[in-house]
Amino acid sequence: MIKTIMVYIISFMVLFLVVHFFQDSILNYFNFTVRYNLWDTNLFFTISSLVICFHLKFFSLKKSLQPQLGFIYLPTLFIKGILFFIIFQSSVFGLDVLSIVERLNLLIPLFLFLGLEVYFVVKIISKNEV
Repeated sequence: MIKTIMVYIISFMVLFLVVHFFQDSILNYFNFTVRYNLWDTNLFFTISSLVICFHLKFFSLKKSLQPQLGFIYLPTLFIKGILFFIIFQSSVFGLDVLSIVERLNLLIPLFLFLGLEVYFVVKIISKNEV
């Protein structure tokens, strides 16, 4: 259990650092600017995905919840979207129009973190089905 939690933490932290510094270097190289804080948005994606994986791992330990893990996971995406809107309402959603660069710097990390999250969720669910 501790090993699995450490794998989650290390995986999401490595992805966070790679994504953030890659974004930063690309933006600096091409002299692009974004009007919101990349560190905060990437940190939100990291923490929210990590919390979801933790919760599903803990829920998988309870035998009565194991068949419902997929149904437990589905609302977390909706909750994550609502929290993102609430937390970044003024900095991201307060902007009139997002440029293509700003949109890509939100969507690419979102899909990368979502992909890693889904990978761990599938491992948790498939382990409990066997």
